[in-house]
Amino acid sequence: MNKDLAKIEFYFPAQEKRFEDKQALARQIVADMQANDSIKYSGHTDEEKLYRGLIDYLGKASVSRYAPIKPVQKNQIESHIRKILVKCNAHFPIPTKNFIFVFPYLPAAADKIFEGVMGVARYSCVFHLFISLSEFTKKSLANTVAHELNHTIYYFHHYDDFGNYSLLDNFILEGLAENFREHVVGGGIAPWSQALNKKKAFKTLDQLEPLLYSRDEDLQREIFFGNNLYKKWTGYSIGYWLIRHYLDAHPRSTWQTLMLESSDKIFEAYKKGV
Repeated sequence: MNKDLAKIEFYFPAQEKRFEDKQALARQIVADMQANDSIKYSGHTDEEKLYRGLIDYLGKASVSRYAPIKPVQKNQIESHIRKILVKCNAHFPIPTKNFIFVFPYLPAAADKIFEGVMGVARYSCVFHLFISLSEFTKKSLANTVAHELNHTIYYFHHYDDFGNYSLLDNFILEGLAENFREHVVGGGIAPWSQALNKKKAFKTLDQLEPLLYSRDEDLQREIFFGNNLYKKWTGYSIGYWLIRHYLDAHPRSTWQTLMLESSDKIFEAYKKGV
Protein backbone atom coordinates (compact mmCIF):
# COMPACT_ATOMS: atom_id res chain seq x y z
CA MET A 1 0.00 0.00 0.00
CA ASN A 2 1.25 3.48 -0.77
CA LYS A 3 0.56 4.58 2.81
CA ASP A 4 3.46 2.33 3.81
CA LEU A 5 5.86 4.49 1.78
CA ALA A 6 5.44 7.65 3.82
CA LYS A 7 3.78 9.40 6.71
CA ILE A 8 2.64 12.86 5.59
CA GLU A 9 1.85 15.67 8.01
CA PHE A 10 0.58 19.15 7.18
CA TYR A 11 1.32 22.23 9.28
CA PHE A 12 -0.71 25.24 8.19
CA PRO A 13 -1.67 26.84 11.53
CA ALA A 14 -5.23 27.99 12.11
CA GLN A 15 -5.43 31.75 11.84
CA GLU A 16 -7.41 33.13 14.77
CA LYS A 17 -5.56 36.39 14.21
CA ARG A 18 -3.05 37.61 11.66
CA PHE A 19 0.53 36.55 12.28
CA GLU A 20 2.70 39.60 12.85
CA ASP A 21 5.62 38.26 10.86
CA LYS A 22 7.20 35.13 9.43
CA GLN A 23 8.87 34.43 12.77
CA ALA A 24 5.50 34.24 14.51
CA LEU A 25 4.20 31.86 11.85
CA ALA A 26 7.28 29.64 12.24
CA ARG A 27 6.92 29.62 16.04
CA GLN A 28 3.30 28.51 15.73
CA ILE A 29 4.26 25.71 13.36
CA VAL A 30 6.86 24.52 15.85
CA ALA A 31 4.28 24.66 18.66
CA ASP A 32 1.82 22.63 16.58
CA MET A 33 4.50 20.05 15.86
CA GLN A 34 5.39 19.88 19.54
CA ALA A 35 1.75 19.27 20.40
CA ASN A 36 1.70 16.45 17.85
CA ASP A 37 4.98 14.99 19.16
CA SER A 38 6.41 15.25 15.65
CA ILE A 39 9.62 17.22 16.13
CA LYS A 40 11.59 14.02 16.77
CA TYR A 41 10.67 12.90 13.24
CA SER A 42 11.40 16.23 11.57
CA GLY A 43 15.07 15.70 10.77
CA HIS A 44 16.10 18.30 13.36
CA THR A 45 17.55 17.55 16.78
CA ASP A 46 15.52 20.18 18.62
CA GLU A 47 12.80 22.78 18.18
CA GLU A 48 15.19 25.71 17.79
CA LYS A 49 16.95 24.10 14.83
CA LEU A 50 13.58 23.26 13.35
CA TYR A 51 12.51 26.89 13.78
CA ARG A 52 15.64 28.18 12.03
CA GLY A 53 15.10 25.69 9.21
CA LEU A 54 11.54 26.90 8.73
CA ILE A 55 12.67 30.53 8.63
CA ASP A 56 15.07 29.66 5.81
CA TYR A 57 12.32 28.22 3.59
CA LEU A 58 8.98 29.85 4.41
CA GLY A 59 9.62 32.47 1.75
CA LYS A 60 10.29 36.19 1.54
CA ALA A 61 6.83 37.53 0.68
CA SER A 62 4.67 39.29 3.27
CA VAL A 63 3.15 37.03 5.89
CA SER A 64 -0.15 38.81 5.20
CA ARG A 65 -0.46 36.45 2.21
CA TYR A 66 -0.69 33.43 4.52
CA ALA A 67 -3.93 31.47 4.64
CA PRO A 68 -4.64 28.11 6.32
CA ILE A 69 -5.09 25.08 4.13
CA LYS A 70 -8.60 23.87 3.34
CA PRO A 71 -9.45 20.17 3.82
CA VAL A 72 -10.05 19.66 0.10
CA GLN A 73 -6.65 21.20 -0.70
CA LYS A 74 -4.93 19.00 1.86
CA ASN A 75 -6.56 15.86 0.49
CA GLN A 76 -5.66 16.72 -3.10
CA ILE A 77 -2.04 17.51 -2.27
CA GLU A 78 -1.58 14.40 -0.16
CA SER A 79 -3.12 12.23 -2.86
CA HIS A 80 -0.78 13.64 -5.48
CA ILE A 81 2.29 13.21 -3.27
CA ARG A 82 1.40 9.57 -2.72
CA LYS A 83 0.91 8.97 -6.44
CA ILE A 84 4.39 10.34 -7.12
CA LEU A 85 5.88 8.20 -4.35
CA VAL A 86 4.38 5.09 -5.94
CA LYS A 87 5.77 6.12 -9.32
CA CYS A 88 9.23 6.70 -7.85
CA ASN A 89 9.10 3.42 -5.96
CA ALA A 90 8.47 1.57 -9.21
CA HIS A 91 11.75 2.90 -10.62
CA PHE A 92 13.83 2.44 -7.48
CA PRO A 93 12.44 0.87 -4.29
CA ILE A 94 12.21 3.36 -1.43
CA PRO A 95 14.39 1.68 1.22
CA THR A 96 12.56 2.95 4.30
CA LYS A 97 9.37 4.78 5.20
CA ASN A 98 9.71 8.52 4.70
CA PHE A 99 8.35 11.28 6.91
CA ILE A 100 7.13 14.17 4.79
CA PHE A 101 6.22 17.48 6.41
CA VAL A 102 4.22 20.01 4.40
CA PHE A 103 4.43 23.70 5.31
CA PRO A 104 3.22 26.99 3.82
CA TYR A 105 5.39 28.82 1.30
CA LEU A 106 5.28 32.59 0.77
CA PRO A 107 7.35 33.13 -2.38
CA ALA A 108 8.46 36.56 -3.49
CA ALA A 109 8.44 37.63 -7.15
CA ALA A 110 12.06 36.49 -7.54
CA ASP A 111 11.01 32.95 -6.56
CA LYS A 112 8.59 32.53 -9.47
CA ILE A 113 11.05 30.08 -11.03
CA PHE A 114 10.16 27.48 -8.35
CA GLU A 115 6.49 27.47 -9.38
CA GLY A 116 5.09 27.55 -5.88
CA VAL A 117 6.99 24.64 -4.32
CA MET A 118 10.28 24.38 -2.45
CA GLY A 119 11.75 21.28 -0.86
CA VAL A 120 14.60 20.27 1.40
CA ALA A 121 15.73 16.77 2.38
CA ARG A 122 16.62 16.77 6.07
CA TYR A 123 17.60 13.17 6.75
CA SER A 124 17.75 9.68 5.28
CA CYS A 125 13.98 9.34 5.60
CA VAL A 126 12.75 12.92 6.03
CA PHE A 127 12.00 15.75 3.65
CA HIS A 128 10.07 18.99 3.92
CA LEU A 129 7.80 20.54 1.31
CA PHE A 130 6.93 24.23 1.30
CA ILE A 131 3.85 24.88 -0.82
CA SER A 132 2.19 28.07 -1.97
CA LEU A 133 -1.46 27.10 -2.15
CA SER A 134 -2.14 29.77 -4.78
CA GLU A 135 0.85 29.10 -7.05
CA PHE A 136 1.80 25.43 -6.99
CA THR A 137 0.88 23.04 -9.78
CA LYS A 138 0.74 19.26 -9.88
CA LYS A 139 3.81 19.38 -12.10
CA SER A 140 5.89 21.51 -9.72
CA LEU A 141 4.81 19.36 -6.79
CA ALA A 142 5.73 16.15 -8.63
CA ASN A 143 9.11 17.57 -9.63
CA THR A 144 9.95 18.53 -6.08
CA VAL A 145 8.77 15.29 -4.50
CA ALA A 146 10.82 13.16 -6.91
CA HIS A 147 13.91 15.34 -6.42
CA GLU A 148 13.79 15.39 -2.61
CA LEU A 149 12.88 11.73 -2.31
CA ASN A 150 15.94 10.87 -4.39
CA HIS A 151 18.02 12.82 -1.87
CA THR A 152 16.68 10.82 1.08
CA ILE A 153 17.38 7.57 -0.79
CA TYR A 154 20.93 8.74 -1.47
CA TYR A 155 21.39 9.66 2.20
CA PHE A 156 20.14 6.21 3.21
CA HIS A 157 22.60 4.37 0.97
CA HIS A 158 25.54 6.73 1.61
CA TYR A 159 24.92 7.37 5.27
CA ASP A 160 28.48 7.01 6.55
CA ASP A 161 29.39 10.51 5.34
CA PHE A 162 25.97 12.06 5.87
CA GLY A 163 26.37 15.69 6.88
CA ASN A 164 29.97 15.71 5.73
CA TYR A 165 29.80 15.16 1.99
CA SER A 166 32.60 16.37 -0.25
CA LEU A 167 32.08 18.81 -3.10
CA LEU A 168 32.13 15.85 -5.52
CA ASP A 169 29.57 13.98 -3.41
CA ASN A 170 27.23 16.96 -3.59
CA PHE A 171 27.66 17.25 -7.36
CA ILE A 172 26.62 13.60 -7.58
CA LEU A 173 23.79 14.06 -5.07
CA GLU A 174 22.18 16.90 -7.02
CA GLY A 175 22.86 15.34 -10.41
CA LEU A 176 21.19 12.11 -9.40
CA ALA A 177 18.13 13.92 -8.06
CA GLU A 178 17.49 15.94 -11.21
CA ASN A 179 18.13 13.10 -13.63
CA PHE A 180 15.88 10.86 -11.53
CA ARG A 181 13.20 13.54 -11.55
CA GLU A 182 13.40 13.75 -15.36
CA HIS A 183 13.28 9.98 -15.70
CA VAL A 184 10.30 9.47 -13.40
CA VAL A 185 8.02 12.45 -14.00
CA GLY A 186 9.38 13.85 -17.27
CA GLY A 187 9.66 17.48 -18.24
CA GLY A 188 12.58 19.48 -19.55
CA ILE A 189 15.87 20.36 -17.94
CA ALA A 190 15.37 22.50 -14.84
CA PRO A 191 16.76 26.06 -14.89
CA TRP A 192 19.36 25.23 -12.23
CA SER A 193 20.56 22.25 -14.28
CA GLN A 194 21.15 24.33 -17.38
CA ALA A 195 22.69 27.41 -15.77
CA LEU A 196 25.80 26.09 -17.54
CA ASN A 197 25.67 24.12 -20.76
CA LYS A 198 27.42 20.75 -20.88
CA LYS A 199 30.66 22.11 -22.32
CA LYS A 200 30.94 24.92 -19.78
CA ALA A 201 29.95 22.63 -16.92
CA PHE A 202 32.70 20.14 -17.73
CA LYS A 203 35.26 22.90 -18.22
CA THR A 204 34.42 24.22 -14.77
CA LEU A 205 34.47 20.70 -13.31
CA ASP A 206 37.98 20.18 -14.68
CA GLN A 207 39.10 23.47 -13.11
CA LEU A 208 37.61 22.41 -9.79
CA GLU A 209 39.26 18.97 -9.74
CA PRO A 210 41.80 19.94 -7.02
CA LEU A 211 38.89 20.94 -4.76
CA LEU A 212 36.58 17.98 -5.33
CA TYR A 213 37.27 16.40 -1.96
CA SER A 214 36.86 19.63 -0.02
CA ARG A 215 34.27 19.57 2.73
CA ASP A 216 34.35 23.33 3.21
CA GLU A 217 30.67 24.30 3.44
CA ASP A 218 31.31 27.93 2.52
CA LEU A 219 33.16 26.91 -0.64
CA GLN A 220 30.40 24.50 -1.61
CA ARG A 221 27.73 27.14 -1.01
CA GLU A 222 29.54 29.57 -3.31
CA ILE A 223 29.88 27.00 -6.08
CA PHE A 224 26.24 25.95 -5.87
CA PHE A 225 24.65 29.35 -5.30
CA GLY A 226 27.14 31.67 -6.97
CA ASN A 227 29.61 34.43 -6.19
CA ASN A 228 31.96 36.64 -8.18
CA LEU A 229 33.74 33.54 -9.55
CA TYR A 230 30.88 31.13 -10.12
CA LYS A 231 27.56 31.65 -11.82
CA LYS A 232 24.46 30.96 -9.73
CA TRP A 233 23.63 27.23 -9.68
CA THR A 234 27.00 26.20 -11.11
CA GLY A 235 27.15 23.17 -8.82
CA TYR A 236 23.70 21.98 -9.86
CA SER A 237 24.62 22.19 -13.54
CA ILE A 238 27.90 20.31 -13.04
CA GLY A 239 26.10 17.54 -11.16
CA TYR A 240 23.35 17.28 -13.73
CA TRP A 241 25.69 16.95 -16.71
CA LEU A 242 28.02 14.58 -14.86
CA ILE A 243 25.21 12.11 -14.19
CA ARG A 244 23.72 12.68 -17.63
CA HIS A 245 27.11 11.77 -19.13
CA TYR A 246 27.27 8.61 -17.02
CA LEU A 247 23.77 7.53 -18.04
CA ASP A 248 24.47 8.15 -21.73
CA ALA A 249 27.72 6.18 -21.53
CA HIS A 250 26.11 3.33 -19.58
CA PRO A 251 22.67 2.79 -21.17
CA ARG A 252 22.23 -0.50 -19.33
CA SER A 253 22.78 1.11 -15.95
CA THR A 254 19.74 1.02 -13.68
CA TRP A 255 18.72 3.30 -10.84
CA GLN A 256 19.16 0.31 -8.55
CA THR A 257 22.87 0.23 -9.36
CA LEU A 258 23.46 3.93 -9.99
CA MET A 259 22.17 5.07 -6.60
CA LEU A 260 24.67 2.75 -4.91
CA GLU A 261 27.68 3.84 -6.98
CA SER A 262 30.49 5.74 -5.30
CA SER A 263 31.22 9.31 -6.33
CA ASP A 264 34.76 8.23 -7.19
CA LYS A 265 33.57 5.63 -9.70
CA ILE A 266 31.22 8.06 -11.43
CA PHE A 267 33.91 10.73 -11.66
CA GLU A 268 36.49 8.18 -12.87
CA ALA A 269 34.10 7.17 -15.67
CA TYR A 270 33.83 10.83 -16.68
CA LYS A 271 37.62 11.26 -16.72
CA LYS A 272 38.04 8.18 -18.87
CA GLY A 273 35.22 9.23 -21.16
CA VAL A 274 33.29 6.04 -20.52
